[in-house]
Amino acid sequence: MKSLRSSYKSILVLTALVLLSANFLIAQNSSKKEPNSALKTPLSQEILTILANEISGQMIFNNEVKLAGAPWIREEKEFSDTLYESQTIYDMVRSYGIETTRLDRFNSDRKINYPIKGEFWLLKPEKRLVARLEADTALIAGSSSNIDLTGELIYISPLDKETIKQWTEAGIRKEFKEKIALMWSHANRDTAKALDAAGIKGVISFYSRERYFDPDQVIYSRGAYNDWENLKFGFSISWRQWSELIEDVESGKEITVLCKAKINKYQDKYETVFSWIPGTEPDKKGVIFSAHLFEGYTKRGANDNMSGCVVQLEILRTLSKLIGQDALPQPRRNIYFIWPNEISGTYEQLRQNPDLPDKLSININMDMVGEGLRKNNAKFTMSECPNYLPSYLDALAESFMNYIWRTNDIVYLPDSPQGRGGGQYFPQPMWEKNGSRDAFRYFVHRATGGSDHICFKNPSVAVPAVEFNVWPDQWYHADTDTPDKSDPTQMKRVAFIGAAAAWTAANCTDDVLEGLVNKVSEFGYERVGKRELPRALKFVDDADVKNLQKALSRAANLTDLVVERETGALASIEEIYSGSDKAVRIVNNRKKQWELYGEGLRSQLLKYAQFRAQNLKAELPQLPVPGKLEKQYSHIFPAIHPDIKGKEFYIEDSDSYEEYMGKNPNALKELKLDRNQKRSILNFINGKRSITKIRNWVIAETENDLDFKTLTKYLDFLKSISWITESDL
Repeated sequence: MKSLRSSYKSILVLTALVLLSANFLIAQNSSKKEPNSALKTPLSQEILTILANEISGQMIFNNEVKLAGAPWIREEKEFSDTLYESQTIYDMVRSYGIETTRLDRFNSDRKINYPIKGEFWLLKPEKRLVARLEADTALIAGSSSNIDLTGELIYISPLDKETIKQWTEAGIRKEFKEKIALMWSHANRDTAKALDAAGIKGVISFYSRERYFDPDQVIYSRGAYNDWENLKFGFSISWRQWSELIEDVESGKEITVLCKAKINKYQDKYETVFSWIPGTEPDKKGVIFSAHLFEGYTKRGANDNMSGCVVQLEILRTLSKLIGQDALPQPRRNIYFIWPNEISGTYEQLRQNPDLPDKLSININMDMVGEGLRKNNAKFTMSECPNYLPSYLDALAESFMNYIWRTNDIVYLPDSPQGRGGGQYFPQPMWEKNGSRDAFRYFVHRATGGSDHICFKNPSVAVPAVEFNVWPDQWYHADTDTPDKSDPTQMKRVAFIGAAAAWTAANCTDDVLEGLVNKVSEFGYERVGKRELPRALKFVDDADVKNLQKALSRAANLTDLVVERETGALASIEEIYSGSDKAVRIVNNRKKQWELYGEGLRSQLLKYAQFRAQNLKAELPQLPVPGKLEKQYSHIFPAIHPDIKGKEFYIEDSDSYEEYMGKNPNALKELKLDRNQKRSILNFINGKRSITKIRNWVIAETENDLDFKTLTKYLDFLKSISWITESDL
């Protein structure tokens, strides 16, 4: 028996050794295979590794500290010379040996107010300093005046409409005359008018993003404090300071405060650092990065938006160095970088360089990308290109975000890449020594605005654009937006995503093309399946006997739009590919797939609508057929007027609009188009879409009916102010 047990043990040991050896051989062999399918991107693993090895999140973080280590008050010479951030980032670019850079300066007609001194003191019951501008840069609310005031602090609860009316009509009130109000928020214009009428001198308020998360932060704010006889200023303090003051006031203590502010007026200006990596085909469509250096002159945030600027600075340094070392070839297309004033500066840069949009295939905008995800309980997000500007960019960027996620998260799926054994290790860690070990999280959503990418998406510019962002941001627009919230690991990952996407678009050789086409098509199928197809089917689901035909027509219109969007995304690759026979064949084959897919969607909708009709005992609906007006207007193609394109960006700001509306004040009201419809109509105008198609796509996007009569009247208005032209084909 003993001998039998020994033999059994020997067999078990031998079996274990065989299994271990087999596992070792499998691991050895698997390392020689192609990259895991879950990690495939348009770029080879070799290039991804080269980029990952060179990009430094710590260098990005260090540069952020240099540029925005803490909030501070500007030196006066910055307003007559060069602003600190633009000069510093320009010098950084040049220090990397990059000569293709310049600092563009353009004049502005505007004047700006800039606070240079401010103090808030308690005088009674004890004297102590509450806040000083040099240390508390968000202290003075925008539109405040020069002041040196002493007064009693009183609490005023939020005013309703009736109270505002009573105070405005009553005039000076003894209990409020020359007092300073402790209020829950800064005064808007109606409230300010009432406070001024009552004799209030100023407002002390708190303004926090999340007062219990960070009770000491103060958000940069403004109120309606100009143009009044009595009400002259607003101060912002932290929730902790404000709550202590209201406790004292409500307990009956008499509190006297001293408020001082000095505000200078300066000439506004535009300063943009403009750099580029030259391509071998410089006049063809390339890539442009954007990240704003300034959002006004007072708010100077590390994350918003010095993080976007320094991440892109590292992309510029990395690609330039690798090209210089022959680790990467010179790209076929230029890769541009601009660091301007937010939105207004980007528009001015475009206005001063009207030929630039024609040299751009895509824009990658970065705004608030550097903060730690865990610190913010946030995700890295991407705002897609809009429906009216379909592009390969959405899928391209998402493929690299997915790559970082699958290699820097623990994903329990059969195709998950594996890390080292013995614990939950990231499969291919991308982090910095002094950065976090956070798993990467991301979220892709429909097109939004709010940053410089809207300048490129403007129909007058018409360059597809995405925005990278971290949200939520617990320190958004706060004086506590400082580098300690940033994460070198996050910064490295974002720089990698941006560099890889830009390199693919700027150097789309035939060996890159097929992977890009696959990603664009896969991304399209996924979002249509998640978003628009369920929405189209719901139109039919929600229909009754009377409107089933209309529901089917609306559903088919929506799927037609998205099939054109996805086909357009594939077609946009033609702007950057080689044009070889192979490249043309690959893209055309995939566009044909989408054409057939569109036919399949329409067939699915029809069959389902007819199934619903049988249940409802209704007449069988049919797919819509173009009528007389649809055919008539399918031959007219509105386009942005050449004098407008790249020069004017908002209708309401144009002289021609002001002149026309002065003569016809009710012209637009009579059309009864809402804001979204007007914006959508203008967005879809590109000289290639007919009036019929514009109408259909606006209906699909806004879910509001739009008749040809109303649409053509609005187009006539746009022609009257010389915003568009029309051509007949």
